[in-house]
Amino acid sequence: MADVYFLGMAFGFPLMILVLSMLAGFLSRRSDAEVLDWKPTRSPEREAELSINDISQMRASLNDLRHRRSESERSLKQAAEYPRITS
Repeated sequence: MADVYFLGMAFGFPLMILVLSMLAGFLSRRSDAEVLDWKPTRSPEREAELSINDISQMRASLNDLRHRRSESERSLKQAAEYPRITS
């Protein structure tokens, strides 16, 4: 009898809490973003700006390596055409 009580408390109580919380979430009229009070950390404009900055840093780094090997610097246009040139 004690084993059944233990299993009921060990598994039944957490399962009951899970089922009740899922039911409350299902019946709630608020959206997930409203419940979590979620807002994007950055604006789309800032994301685009950071992406452009990342690309500029990568190009500068690769051009620095090319200078060390005494090769000419690659422009953005050349880098964009690279896959088409090699195929």
